[in-house]
Amino acid sequence: MRSILIGALATLTACGPMNEGSLASRLVEDKIAPLVGLGTAPSAKPATPAPKLTDAAPGEVLLVKIISRNAVAPMRRLSENGDTITWVSPGQVSLTFQDDILIATRGLNEDLMGADVSGVRAALAKGQGIVTRTQSYLNSEDQIVLRKMTCTIIADGTAKIADLTGTRETHKYTETCRGPVFGFTNTYWLDRPGGDIVQSRQAVSATVGFIQVNPL
Repeated sequence: MRSILIGALATLTACGPMNEGSLASRLVEDKIAPLVGLGTAPSAKPATPAPKLTDAAPGEVLLVKIISRNAVAPMRRLSENGDTITWVSPGQVSLTFQDDILIATRGLNEDLMGADVSGVRAALAKGQGIVTRTQSYLNSEDQIVLRKMTCTIIADGTAKIADLTGTRETHKYTETCRGPVFGFTNTYWLDRPGGDIVQSRQAVSATVGFIQVNPL
């Protein structure tokens, strides 16, 4: 039953606003390379095999979609350290979130190596704010590149999104980030003002573009 619901949700979300645009279209002075996607990634192998998705309890699975290539994969919780959680796909690509904000990826062709997003969740809790993001990327020459951006978070009304039981009403927030090299706009859907993120559209890198994240 869970696999059927996952498939249904993937189909529904592919038609919504989360499927519009890409990070590449918002970039300045960055080259776009082919996307590897959620395939095998030797550099991202977890220390232990990911448990079977069919054995997962509620809250133990993320449905993640790379929007630029319409690739969808369920991800299992791999490790947890306080408010930081790492998830892994069957192809062993991993995503790490801090308070549900993406801070790192491993196994994609241009990884987000790390990010300081400490002000983002606080601004979402307040409903608005201006914060600074510092992010590091691994480029095609295996060098770490730092990017610093100013991000503005605002409330953007309410919106209905698809979930496993049909649709739900959410509170929508946008985070618009701009820096000297590139910029992007992330979108978050919260179950209530200052509440839990129940869906998000977050930028990874110039090459990968955006991911859509739905906790299951």
